[in-house]
Amino acid sequence: MIVKVIFFLVLIILLFFVLIKYIAKKNKGTMFGNSIRSLGGVPLGQNKSIQIVEIGHSLFVVGVGENIQLLDKINDADEVAYISELLTSSQDDRVGFGAISKWISKLPVRKKEIEEEVEITSSFQQVFHDRLQRVSNRNKDAHEWLSDQKHTDRLNDE
Repeated sequence: MIVKVIFFLVLIILLFFVLIKYIAKKNKGTMFGNSIRSLGGVPLGQNKSIQIVEIGHSLFVVGVGENIQLLDKINDADEVAYISELLTSSQDDRVGFGAISKWISKLPVRKKEIEEEVEITSSFQQVFHDRLQRVSNRNKDAHEWLSDQKHTDRLNDE
């Protein structure tokens, strides 16, 4: 009974994600048919951003703030195709399952980073231990010097 409930719950969640992905592809920032498309933007501060807008076969890089200002126009077909593909694939990854596959592909790299971090940590521990030994040796020397000073002061007092 519980297995069936879990199975149907997973099935419903999976269908929900597929539906969201389909709707996102269908309404991918299009206005006025397919002639104007917002490919994305980067916020630069409060009420300021840079947006990339596709109009026809050209890309426009637009600065949006108190007013809208054209920063660059990209007409080169190869560059337009490359930027459009790059931005739409990154949007698909945010919506769908692409992020999961990228995350899984990065797992072995993370393992190597952990190994390097362990080496760095072990060298840090060695340096820390050496410094701690120096401090304790300096402490001993200071105590010996103070005890010698007290002894010579006592001899001078007599």
